[in-house]
Amino acid sequence: MSGKHRWRIATATAPGSSHLRDALPNQDAVACRLVEVGIGEIIVAAVADGAGSAPRSDEGSRTAVDAAVATIVDGINRQPAAAFGERLAESLARDAVKQARISVERYGLRHGVPVRELASTLIVAFASDDLVTAAQVGDGAVIAFNIGSGEARTLCDAHTGEYANETTFITSRSQPDSIADVGHASAHDYDALALITDGLQNLALKMPEREAFLGFWNPMLNDLVHTDEPEAVPERLHAFISGERVQSRTTDDVTIAIAARAG
Repeated sequence: MSGKHRWRIATATAPGSSHLRDALPNQDAVACRLVEVGIGEIIVAAVADGAGSAPRSDEGSRTAVDAAVATIVDGINRQPAAAFGERLAESLARDAVKQARISVERYGLRHGVPVRELASTLIVAFASDDLVTAAQVGDGAVIAFNIGSGEARTLCDAHTGEYANETTFITSRSQPDSIADVGHASAHDYDALALITDGLQNLALKMPEREAFLGFWNPMLNDLVHTDEPEAVPERLHAFISGERVQSRTTDDVTIAIAARAG
């Protein structure tokens, strides 16, 4: 891994207008970690969208993202950086989905909550200077970007059903890791990564192709890369997704995680 670049990260989550109106909690969750590996770093991020019909899905989504990120971090710490080719990275990504499901089940048992009441989607991704890998169960999106060229690539397919707002949850299957869609990209071609929950899809993606809409992404990615105060970006990100431009176009909870190499 190269020491030329260091990852900058920013995350934000906000309740949707329907949840604010009905005094419901934000059912989305996001987690992010930076792992020091030699002279470089690996960024690990996860987002989850709790099922609107599941009364305690906010607890399920939080449990899922924390478990997924912890699994990836543990796997990275157990392996030398040079070992992370696509095969090992996919195995680790699927294990993160598996462990997220197990953690949600255990949480339900500890708190006397049926697992169906903790239902959520899950996207988990990690990136070094060499490889970007992501796994997805449910809707939302994970995208790799080349900020300089404007190229963008959606890494995973979403699980959508026959009807609007129909998706798959990690609690819907006994082995969600087996149905997770896994995607890879060369980090030599892409220098930024973003994860979003379903609430931002219609603003951030060109549908139905599910391609990144750069008019949405470029301002925030460039802000993250070029600002002299990267620690202030999460506040600006939260103000944006909580603001009128976003809230007027979706009633759902909205969550975003962005990471970029700045060098």
